[in-house]
Amino acid sequence: MYRWFLALRWLVTRPINLLGVLAVTVGVWALIVVVSIFSGYLTEIGRHLQSSTSDATVVRLPDDARFARIEEVLRRDPNVAAVAPRIVWQGLVHPLGDDAGKAPPPAGMAELGAPTPFVAILGVDFEKERDVSGLDAWVKDVADGSVRASDPANPLAQVGDLPAVMLGRQRMQDDGARRGERVKVTTGRLVADRSGERLDFDDGEYVAAGAFESSFAAFDAFNVFVDIATLRAQLRSGERRVPDDWCNEIAIRLHDPRDAEATVARLTRLLDAIDDAPRGPGLLVRTWAEANKAQIGNVEHQRSLMKLVLFVIMVVAAFQVYSTMSMTVTEKQHDIGILTALGARRAGVLSLFLTSGIAIATVGAVLGVGLGCLSAIGLDDFNTAMRAVFDVDLFPVRVYNLKRVPYELDPTWIGQVAGVAIALGALVAAVPAWRASRHDPAVSLRND
Repeated sequence: MYRWFLALRWLVTRPINLLGVLAVTVGVWALIVVVSIFSGYLTEIGRHLQSSTSDATVVRLPDDARFARIEEVLRRDPNVAAVAPRIVWQGLVHPLGDDAGKAPPPAGMAELGAPTPFVAILGVDFEKERDVSGLDAWVKDVADGSVRASDPANPLAQVGDLPAVMLGRQRMQDDGARRGERVKVTTGRLVADRSGERLDFDDGEYVAAGAFESSFAAFDAFNVFVDIATLRAQLRSGERRVPDDWCNEIAIRLHDPRDAEATVARLTRLLDAIDDAPRGPGLLVRTWAEANKAQIGNVEHQRSLMKLVLFVIMVVAAFQVYSTMSMTVTEKQHDIGILTALGARRAGVLSLFLTSGIAIATVGAVLGVGLGCLSAIGLDDFNTAMRAVFDVDLFPVRVYNLKRVPYELDPTWIGQVAGVAIALGALVAAVPAWRASRHDPAVSLRND
């Protein structure tokens, strides 16, 4: 009992011990706050990716793939709620005006924030697409009336004599594009001839019918929507012959997205079992998570690296506890001699100083957990106040297309951080405690 009494008494009466408590508190606080924000961002980015991607997709379909036949097969699975054909093609979009013919920026400039005409052109059947993705809501929820589609119920309908194209809202504003403005959509394809293969380009003139806005900014920036029949006609030229209902991707919405992996496995078997199924070398059925594995993995990797970096702070805090305990042993040699003379054994002295180190780490861990949780919860309010008062945006939520600073407090992670902090405190306190237990009481009391 005296061990805990003396350990807590030294903690309160010796201000130097508070430095050890402060160091552990800062280490635990940093690990909880930063990792909680990363976890919250990972959850949000997962929601954004899932909202911009169907639950499952059939990709890499060959040129002889007929949507009607594949749809019939896919609908045999009880978990399939809706399917929609898509043609996904790479291309360029640029205005037919003063900027027409202007050279695109060098490769990689888009990553630096420069505008780029390179996009993924998504040819969709709007009536079917609205059943598998949020396209209907993306069109109707655009707040800016100057770029909102004039006919949200059928935004890809032909405008006059020209087909329609839907651009991301932020892209339209950044490019200065206006609703009703003519744009050129350029697609490319490989054409075989006697000399081998050459890249052939097809230009199509479209009208910017309006904007769409999903919850994923990168998707809005690098994707445009056109009617699938229009894009199919633009690609069907020369010697290229494809069925009237050809598509190179099929989007699938599931009744229960949580059963996506098992459903994908069943759909793969269904497609492989029919004789007239398309047999392209790369035919693949995948879930939304598999389609976005690289982006999700990138954020998870950053979170892991941040954990490693912040763990260094915890190690520094442990060394602070070590130095604090070493100073305590040096200052308390007289007390050690008295305790030993009164009958305390070496094991008792060792456990006394070990308890003191654990007390420092425990108090620091408890304070760090409390402050870390409160900081994560209140960070958005603090960020809003800093932006309003000092015009300083500590966490630019608009850059990530978020409404607030995300966070996710994981009890398992919080417990692990607190446990490691206490364990490190006990570990580094063991050396000074062992030194204290080896003190000769006669030497400690020789000056008395």
